[in-house]
Amino acid sequence: MAWAGRAGTRLRDGAWRIALAAVTATAAWVLAQLLLGQPAPIFAPIAAVVCLTDDPGVRGRRALRLLGGVCVGVAVGEIATRITGSGWLQVGLAVAAGMLVVALGSISSLTLLQAGIAALLVVGLASPQTGWTRLLSAVIGGVLALLVSQVLASPSPVRLLLAAARDALQGPASALGEVAEALRSGSASRAQDAVETVRGGQDALATFLDTSGTAGSLAASTVRGRRERARVSALRRRLAGIEYVHASTVLLARTAVEVLSAGASVPAHLTGGVEELAAAVRALAADPGATDPDADDPDGPRPTHEIADELAATRPGGLADRDAQLAAQLHQLALDVSALVDPAPART
Repeated sequence: MAWAGRAGTRLRDGAWRIALAAVTATAAWVLAQLLLGQPAPIFAPIAAVVCLTDDPGVRGRRALRLLGGVCVGVAVGEIATRITGSGWLQVGLAVAAGMLVVALGSISSLTLLQAGIAALLVVGLASPQTGWTRLLSAVIGGVLALLVSQVLASPSPVRLLLAAARDALQGPASALGEVAEALRSGSASRAQDAVETVRGGQDALATFLDTSGTAGSLAASTVRGRRERARVSALRRRLAGIEYVHASTVLLARTAVEVLSAGASVPAHLTGGVEELAAAVRALAADPGATDPDADDPDGPRPTHEIADELAATRPGGLADRDAQLAAQLHQLALDVSALVDPAPART
């Protein structure tokens, strides 16, 4: 059942990308037939699919690399055919020459592959028309993929970034609630569960970091992204500290495990501080786009920055050693949460 759930998640995540590639490939086939008069313009849909199956932030570069490889391969193949003719030896030489020419400026595997295939087709089939026809078919597919990915169906980088941030903050939010419950009940095992909870969110954190890069690429290369560039830049700066929140939450939970395993009694104000900080992170997870969301504090809704700044101002002085360690971790986590609301207090 777990495998089926993961498979369903992967299918759901890839459904839009698959549908977009299928529709664009069909359009490229029909368009190439109309423009080139080919009964089976196979390279137009291939180019479209190759360009659109990557992540949104790299589709434009992938299309350009594909077209660059095809152009180099056709040119090398044409020259080789005119100078040396065709044959098994010429095929090998042309493939190597096409890939070497590409390697002078790029070692992209896609560009190298397309250059080699184009040169092989031109020399191997000994038909100049084959190479140029493939070039035109690939150009049609690549240009159509560029139009779709960069203009017609480019995703919102803001929406992608906020969705990934929301998922990445769920782990720390849940874990902090478990730490607070562990401190109230004196349960070291419950605190250990919190450690595992936040560690289980590492995949979501990795996805967020990847999505942040994708959002930056979309903001720089797509029409829709350029319209959202200012907000994307602001969100990336403000939310960059999510990985620090993950790390600090793990340290706080591990410190709670040590304190509770030793049978120590935790001061009430530290338990209350963890509860308040859990509420603050839950508020951020619910709406990471808000600059200062209200948290459901036990005393009533409070702006997140008030909770984080208040806890960041606390110091571990006058506490027993283990309690002081817990207070220090709470202090650091509060600083990291505060940075998600206001980037001014940089992590030191």
